[in-house]
Amino acid sequence: MKHERRVANRISELRPLSAWASDVARALGCPADKVDDANLCLTEAVSNIIRHGHRDGADHEIGVEILRAPRALVVRIEDDAPAFDPLSAPVSEPASLDEAKPAGRGLLLIRRTADAMSYERREGMNRLTLEFALE
Repeated sequence: MKHERRVANRISELRPLSAWASDVARALGCPADKVDDANLCLTEAVSNIIRHGHRDGADHEIGVEILRAPRALVVRIEDDAPAFDPLSAPVSEPASLDEAKPAGRGLLLIRRTADAMSYERREGMNRLTLEFALE
C-alpha cells in the first residue's frame, strides 16, 4: 500500500510533512532508525526543492509517496521545478558532514543516508526515489 501527500512549496509545510512521513513509516512497520533516516532525507530533499527549485515566486506542489517494498521503505518525491539530478550534482566529499560546505550538505547527507537512489526527468517533472533497506 502506498501513501501519498501533496504539499505547497513553502517552508511551513516541512514540519507537517515530517510528522506525516514518520507516522506512515511507523505504520508500515519500519524500525525507528529507518523512520528517522527516511524522514531526514525526505525533509532535506523537499527543503532543497522549496529553497532552490522554484525561483519564480509562484505556488507549486510537491508530491510525496511512501510505500513499503518487500525489503525496503521507498520514498518518492516529484516536483515541477527545473530539471535537477541530485545524483550527478557535484558535491565535495569531506571526511565528515561538519567539514562540508554549507551549500551541498543536504545532498551529501541524502547520498550517505539512503541505501539506494534514482532520479528521472519525465514530462516536465523531477522524480527522486530514495530507498531505505529494511533487512
